[in-house]
Amino acid sequence: MNFNHLLPKHELLTKCVGEKQHSYMPTSHIEATIGHVAIRFRCKNCNKLTTVFLSDREYRTHEKVLDRFGV
Repeated sequence: MNFNHLLPKHELLTKCVGEKQHSYMPTSHIEATIGHVAIRFRCKNCNKLTTVFLSDREYRTHEKVLDRFGV
């Protein structure tokens, strides 16, 4: 499963190894702050890490899938 739709556009503009597009998966690193949730993602191809901040509402929308696929 691909979680690229949760990442900001500037992260998706960079190319992965071999000119492929990054394919991000959630890691088990999730932190809650006031009003936001920080989720760390790792590219399946090149292991690049990036962190995404979602609002509480956005996180609740995707929570089950993120928990299921988080490594």
